[in-house]
Order: sequence, then structure tokens, then C-alpha cells
Amino acid sequence: MPQKCIKCKRLDRLDTCHGCQQSFCDQHASEHREELSHQMDNINKDYHVFEEDLNDNILIQPYLSRIDQWESQSINKIQKTAEIARNDLLKILDRVKTQFKSSSDQINQNRKLKKYTEIDLNQWMEELKQLRHLYKTSFTDDMINANQSSIPLIKIIDKNQSSSIESVPSLPPEKFDKIVGAITLSKDRLTAICSGSHWNGSDISGTNLYSSGVHSVRFRITKTGKNNPFFGITSPLKDTNPWNRKTPFAFGWWEIPFNPDEKKLPENPNIESGDEVTLTLDCLNNQIQFEHHRTNRYIDETITNAQCTLPWRIAIVLYTPGDSVSIVSA
Repeated sequence: MPQKCIKCKRLDRLDTCHGCQQSFCDQHASEHREELSHQMDNINKDYHVFEEDLNDNILIQPYLSRIDQWESQSINKIQKTAEIARNDLLKILDRVKTQFKSSSDQINQNRKLKKYTEIDLNQWMEELKQLRHLYKTSFTDDMINANQSSIPLIKIIDKNQSSSIESVPSLPPEKFDKIVGAITLSKDRLTAICSGSHWNGSDISGTNLYSSGVHSVRFRITKTGKNNPFFGITSPLKDTNPWNRKTPFAFGWWEIPFNPDEKKLPENPNIESGDEVTLTLDCLNNQIQFEHHRTNRYIDETITNAQCTLPWRIAIVLYTPGDSVSIVSA
């Protein structure tokens, strides 16, 4: 059956639109092209409006303000972390801008060449819809994560990015593992007891290897003698014993040192039996943090790859027979 113009049903001089696959006579083909041109103009305007939204940064301003407020209250200790958080936040916005620019450039190029069909228009409309959704869902109230310490560190949680930002692998619950010296483990390997004297202390490490993300493990000091337990990290290829000063491949603390900036020290700042502490491994920023919960005191330190190459492993040293440490949560 011969094809007819979809508008006037004429049979002569018909053109088929490659987008909608419909046939038009010369007159209605021109009108159809004009309709497509109007739709293209509207899409182009929508893209420009969205570009203005991106450049105004209106949506992320409250989050930037929260970061600024956190930085002000925390003074100098966490200015570096605040800068990292701002950059991560702006990276998320920059990624949306980059994706937007790619689509916008393609539209502008095809618009100038008048090289587009309904298929292209529908595709660009769908891309703009997805960009708007990505923009709105990238910035939510729960994207700023603060760990629970006396001076919390914050980081940006990018829930819409799974490829360019390294994902954190799921790790099993932490347990005690490798032993050097006199250590006895409970059946569930959550409690380590110093079972005898060793000239430079007895070492115990965790089972997990940490190479990405931020991880916290909470411990309870069941019993401590004349020497506090050591809490820190080591490389799995190095000696874990911090007593050996010739090869100090373990990094961490026996205690939290006094800070001259502290206005009032707790009545008893020493680590005692029954106390709980948390060791945080921030592989993203090459930093470890140690928190003493009873006194609400903490200390952190940046560990370079030259000092202790990733992956990291938790390292603990017990010195006095009977000393005991348990993993509370990981």
C-alpha cells in the first residue's frame, strides 16, 4: 500500500523522518522540522537553567556552612580535615558539572548542525532528568559523617559514586590473630591474655588487612599492670614490636600524651583496668586515631606510606603477665 503524508494524506514527494519514521509531504516536512526546532530550543533553555543552578552552588551552600561551622568550633586540630571535606564536596559537584558539560556540548554541536531527531531529543531530555536527579540526591543531610570522638572528624559521603571513588570492601569482624611472645587467646579470639614474661613484650595482631576506607575498632582493657598496652598499626610484612627501637615498624601509642592546650586534665588520665579505647584507621587520609573514652581524650597521627605501607594491620603489645585486652566492637 503506497505511503501517504501523515498530515494531509497526499501521495506525492514524500520524505520519511528518520526519528519518528513517519512520512511527510514537502509542506508538512518543513512544519515537522520547525516543530523539532522549537523542541530543541526548549531543551537548550532547560540545560542553560540547570547550568545556572550548578554554577550558583545554591544547593550545597548549607552543607558548606555546616563544614565551616564544624571547622570553627574545632579550631586548629581539624582544619586539614575540613579542607579535605570541602574538596570532596566540590568534587561531587564538579563531577555533575562535567557530565552536564558533556551533554550540553553535544546538544550545542548538533543544534548548530541541525543534526538531530526525536530520538536524540528524547535521549537528551532523559539525560537532563538523570542529571537533575543525580544533583539533588548527591547532597543530603546524612552525607556528612562525623565519628564519635571528643573532636569529631568529618568526611563527605558520596552515595551516587561507585566507580571513580574507591569503594570500601566489606571486612569480617576483627579478631586477634598472629602472636609473637607469650599470648593466650580465647576460643572466639576476641580476648588476648598475656600468659608470661617476654623480654620486650608480647605482640598480638588483628586478622583484617586495611587498605581503604575508615575503620574503627573498640577495645576494653580487662586488666593492665605496670605497663599500658600498646595500640597501633603495622605493615603485615614488618616486625610488629614497637619495643624494638631499631626497627620501629609499629606506629601507635602506649598512652595519650598531655596536651598543653588542654585547659583541664581529667582527674586520672592514665589508662586503667576496665577502660575502653577506640583505634581508628583512616586509610583515605593515611591517619590513625586513638581515643580514651573515660577521659574523652584522643590523639591522632598521620602515617606516610614510607613509614608504614598499606595495607595496615592492628598491632597490640601486652607486657605484664595477666594483662588482658578484649575486642568490644569492630
